Amino acid sequence: MDKSFPYKVALLLIAMIFCCAAGFYLLHVEHYGIALGCFAGMLLPAWVLFKSIKHLHKKIDYFISAISNDDYAFRFPSHKKMWSGSTDLSRQLNRVKEAMQQKHHAMQEQEKYYEILLAKINSGVVLVNATGHVIQANQFALTLLGREIFTHLTQLESFAPELYGVLQTIRSGEQHKVAVLNEKERTDLLVQASFIVLRGKAYKLFVINDIKQLLDEQEMEIWVKLFRILSHEIMNSITPITSLSDSLLQLQNDPESAQTLKEDTIYGLQVINETGKGLLSFVESYQRLLRIPTPRKEFLDGSDFFNGIILLCSHLPYFNKVRISLNIAPDAPPLYADGNLLGQVMINLVKNAIQSIEHADFLHGEVCLNFQKTPEGNALIEVSDNGPGIAPDLVNQIFVPFFTTKSEGSGIGLSIARQIMRAHGGRIQVQSLPGQPTKFSLYFPI
Repeated sequence: MDKSFPYKVALLLIAMIFCCAAGFYLLHVEHYGIALGCFAGMLLPAWVLFKSIKHLHKKIDYFISAISNDDYAFRFPSHKKMWSGSTDLSRQLNRVKEAMQQKHHAMQEQEKYYEILLAKINSGVVLVNATGHVIQANQFALTLLGREIFTHLTQLESFAPELYGVLQTIRSGEQHKVAVLNEKERTDLLVQASFIVLRGKAYKLFVINDIKQLLDEQEMEIWVKLFRILSHEIMNSITPITSLSDSLLQLQNDPESAQTLKEDTIYGLQVINETGKGLLSFVESYQRLLRIPTPRKEFLDGSDFFNGIILLCSHLPYFNKVRISLNIAPDAPPLYADGNLLGQVMINLVKNAIQSIEHADFLHGEVCLNFQKTPEGNALIEVSDNGPGIAPDLVNQIFVPFFTTKSEGSGIGLSIARQIMRAHGGRIQVQSLPGQPTKFSLYFPI
């Protein structure tokens, strides 16, 4: 507002007070005509004051309305007008408008960035408000749902009733598998939900994935790791064989090195023989990994089976320095498994546990074997040790074929263990952190 505006208002009020006082005085001295003129003279400053305030109110109301509608195309004139009193107010409103406009443009750019980011994600992302209206859905979500336009959840009710029901009832943090059928094929989806609050309003955020695509991506990742391992091992074996072969061929062309040729040939053949055997052993390890026989299940006596495992591991160098405890719960269910295959798994786990304690040079090493029933009634075998634990970046790699942190060993023991558990219809899990006990859990369905 113009700094002189308060003074102008004060002058108008003084003029009105003066006219009013003069009018009453002239009425008192019975000069009625002049008194009437004084009262009439009050109208002019009152009208000017009313128009000025109305003009200011109109300008502020227009400003608020335009900002509320994201309209930043206006600009108030800032040149001075007689008695307008709004020159400085126009400048201030223009400054506020420009600051808000810059903020608005920054938010638009940020939203555009997030839209591009969502478009690049290979997951369907759908944001829904409390009434089921779709606030945002990326292209991947539209493709998964087979929709060109998706504005409300009720659009799914006719062609994907199961998915519609899941989206209506799913809770935050949950995930559900659901099948969607269309004219061409069946698509199995994995739906994950999160509830968020934005600007005081509740929203549901759904992340939707094609399970087959997820499995294909994981399978491709596994193949990449497999080829990387194969190429590494084969190149490590082939390179010295090729190098030795070249050296021996060069010696053949040197007639003056008969004795040296004989000695180097014998040495070279020995190296080639050992390398070839190593490569054959490597291939045989893969064959073992890929050729897990069908389990011949039978009911095993828990006590005899686990004591037999402990006896078979008694030949390990560090066995006598480790305390091994066995705990079979009174309500442990019957163990229905292939004794030979499960024995391979248990021996490998107990051996790894003892070696982890040995390498850490613990004075009081302990390995615990527990056999019990899960809350669901399934059989559970646990092998735990008080060794140094496993680093977080290695936990997810210990089941990868040929991955090992040891200088000896093939690195396929845990991979075979997982294959055997899958062949039994069960699973193997690991819990470990550096400096804390490591526990492997074997789950068997009954």
